[in-house]
Amino acid sequence: MMRRGVFARVLCLVALMASASLAMAEAASWPAQGRIIYRVFHGDGGLQIGRATHSWWHDARRYRMESLVETTGLAAILKNFRYLQRSEGALTTQGLRPERFSVDQRGKPLQAAVFDWAKGEVRIDRGDSKRQAPLGAGDQDVLSIGHQLAQPAARQTPFELTVVNNKSAAVATVRDLGEAVVSLPLGELPTRHFSVRSEDGKVKIDLWLASASHNLPVRIRVENGKGDVLDQQAERVELGAPRSGSPS
Repeated sequence: MMRRGVFARVLCLVALMASASLAMAEAASWPAQGRIIYRVFHGDGGLQIGRATHSWWHDARRYRMESLVETTGLAAILKNFRYLQRSEGALTTQGLRPERFSVDQRGKPLQAAVFDWAKGEVRIDRGDSKRQAPLGAGDQDVLSIGHQLAQPAARQTPFELTVVNNKSAAVATVRDLGEAVVSLPLGELPTRHFSVRSEDGKVKIDLWLASASHNLPVRIRVENGKGDVLDQQAERVELGAPRSGSPS
C-alpha cells in the first residue's frame, strides 16, 4: 500500500511538472517584457487626442501589464485626462488567467475587478457600488484579451467568453476577420484582425495583431455604447527593458 501511495504521488508530481513545462513553452513566443507606444485618435480617421503606453512583464508563470492613456496637445488643455488600467494573473496551459483588473482615473476612486476562479465569479468594486458575475474558463479582462488571442492555446473562433472591465462583465463573441495590412504611425504591417462584440453593446473591440512581431496588438479600436471611438495605433514597439531616457 505504501508503494502504491508513493507511486501515485510521483505520477502526480510528473503531471504537474509536465503542465508547467507546457505553459512555459507556450509563453516563450510572447516576449517576456516590452511596451507599445500608441497614438490615440478620436473617431475613425479623426484627430489625435492623446498617447497610450502599454507595457507588460511575465516569467512564463505570472504576468503583469498596464496601459496608460493620456491626452496631449490641445486636447490636454481642453481636458486633462489620465486613465490607467492594470491586469495581473497567472499563465497556464490555456493562456492568461487574470486575477485582478483595476482602473485608476484621475478624479475618481480606484475601481477593481477580482477574479475568484475557485468560486467561479468575478467581483467588481466601483467604489460607490459593487456587483458580481459568473466566471468561466478562458474569460478575460479588456486589457488581457489582446495578449490572450495571441497565445498558442487560444481557441478557434468564433467562440464566446466573458469580458470584464471596471463597470461590468459581458458575454462577447470573438471572431477572426482574417489577414489585413494596416497603415500605422509605425508603418505598414501585416496583421490578423479580431473582433470582440457583446449583444448588449457594452463590448465593441477590434484588435489587429502583428503577424511578424509576436502577434502583439499594434492597433486597438474601442467603441463605447454611445458610439464614441478611440483608436490606438502603434508608433513604436520596444521589447525588453525600456531604453534609458525613454518615456515611461
